[in-house]
Amino acid sequence: MAEEQKPTAEKPKPAPPAPKAPPVAPVTEIQGDPIIEHLKTRFDGAVHQAVESYGLQELLIDRERTVEICRFLHDDPVAGFDFLTDVTARHIPGRPKPYQVIYHLYGFSRNKRLRIKVDLSADEAAQSVVEVWAAANWMEREVYDLFGIGFEGHPDLRRLLLPEDWEGYPLRKDYPMEFRYNRWTREHLHMVPFEEGTEYSGKFE
Repeated sequence: MAEEQKPTAEKPKPAPPAPKAPPVAPVTEIQGDPIIEHLKTRFDGAVHQAVESYGLQELLIDRERTVEICRFLHDDPVAGFDFLTDVTARHIPGRPKPYQVIYHLYGFSRNKRLRIKVDLSADEAAQSVVEVWAAANWMEREVYDLFGIGFEGHPDLRRLLLPEDWEGYPLRKDYPMEFRYNRWTREHLHMVPFEEGTEYSGKFE
């Protein structure tokens, strides 16, 4: 009589490979660019950082000289950044200046892009660039609406996407992600918070 074969023990499965860290964008300091060098000379001390990553140039500038610098970049025939692609912002809690406004510029004649950044403290407003690029009007209103960042000199600064009496700024890091019953929903939508375990049958027909 053949001996009963014992079941072979399963080999342990190899551990899955550790996830790869996302690649870090190579950042290099801009050297020898005639427009950037002229900008640094003309606005002495107002350009705090000039770097390039993946072919995109980026400047960190003084808040107080935003309009001057943008006006130069727009009007100068060599720079020629005649189109404002976008205005956006970042909220970085824990920094002395936790807000950053970012301007994306484009020059048609040279097919060139440039990103301008301005750091702001919690009680500072950015300078409006509507007088340089009219397209900044609604873009700055969107940043004000979602981040709560003001813009000095804006002709009509008010909320764009949310109601005027909405409380809070949804793109700040401290804004709760889950839905909340708040004053606005109570007053305008007449919503009743549903409590778990409560029977509501027949109450809303």
